[in-house]
Amino acid sequence: MDRRDFVRGAGALGSLGLLPGAASLAGEPSGSGEGTGVASRDAMLGLLDTLRELQDTYLTPRYGISRPADIAEGERMLAHLLHTGLQFFLEADPARPRFTPYVTPQRKLLGDNPDALYYFAPIRGDRRYRIRGRLGGATFTSFTVEAGSGEGGAATASVAELDDSRLEVAADGSFEILLGGDRPATGNWMPLAPEAGQVTTRHYYETPACIAADPHAGQELDIEAVDPPPLAPWGGDAGIASRLGRVANFVREHLALAVPDPASRPDIPWVSTTPNRFAAPGQWRSESGYGNLSAWYAMAPYVLRPGEALEIRGRFPDCRFANVVLWNRFMQTFDYTRRQVSFNRNQLQYEDDGSFRLYVAHEDPGHANWLATEGRVSGLVYWRYLLLVTPPQAVTARVVSL
Repeated sequence: MDRRDFVRGAGALGSLGLLPGAASLAGEPSGSGEGTGVASRDAMLGLLDTLRELQDTYLTPRYGISRPADIAEGERMLAHLLHTGLQFFLEADPARPRFTPYVTPQRKLLGDNPDALYYFAPIRGDRRYRIRGRLGGATFTSFTVEAGSGEGGAATASVAELDDSRLEVAADGSFEILLGGDRPATGNWMPLAPEAGQVTTRHYYETPACIAADPHAGQELDIEAVDPPPLAPWGGDAGIASRLGRVANFVREHLALAVPDPASRPDIPWVSTTPNRFAAPGQWRSESGYGNLSAWYAMAPYVLRPGEALEIRGRFPDCRFANVVLWNRFMQTFDYTRRQVSFNRNQLQYEDDGSFRLYVAHEDPGHANWLATEGRVSGLVYWRYLLLVTPPQAVTARVVSL
């Protein structure tokens, strides 16, 4: 018997319910589950309806999305959000959480970074947890607790933060952090507000090759519940319906973040709306409580015709970490596994005075500091600076002919 025959046979046994009257023993209807009236079926139909609704609402000319290429990017973004929502919430258990990579080279959202590893774990504000890990070669490590995401929604605020400048670390680079409950007399601790829904970890690297492109890269990291409750039954129809509902919430709220209404887009000082021109860097905390509270940013769109390049000149401030990356309009990185679409400070070649000059271009500009556009005539250029010692200055840019 080959494996296919075994799977068919096992499936046939499953369809019999194994025992006559098994459905009645489980306290569930014994019907086929077809049609409405079954919560998990309705939730799955609701998830599919959510995807159609989001297509019809956001991937439209009202949101500046009309070209086939832009629609294609939007459909891909929607698929990545669905993938992430399933990864995070279909099997999530805040009573026994585990860390899941926030983004991968094949699953991108919320402004991913080729020079960083991010992890997500679902938690509850009325429980206690213990995180163990090791810094490894990370240039910067931080932990934040976010509120507002308990039912799969987009986080609304960072309610606790701890980075490696205040983290007690053993000589071998290992650490332990307690979350929730009363503050211990010694050791690392983060409070948990009642509305806490997730913990996010950030690990930034300035390696010669971007860390996120390394298929073997990973962070030594673990989370466990302190005094977890006894294991409960699997949840049945209602439990699966609830999980699918969280997935739908995740996709809906995060697409709304990625595709803001042009009529209500907030005015963020460090986000330039003028193509090929950058504003002075600023911090998220001036616009929102959700984000890396140790970072400064600057962003501008680029628009380049064939044969043109955007020449950018500047100087990095004294800080812990800095890089620049190219995104599409939905804050997803270009393909960093096969092209140079980002630079950290250890990847650039510098001028004699310590400044840098780099080029955003469709084709090789004949300079080592080339950010490849993949042929996209427009996109976003995004700068990050962490734990500043000196204030960052705006870079200058001009369009040049190749």
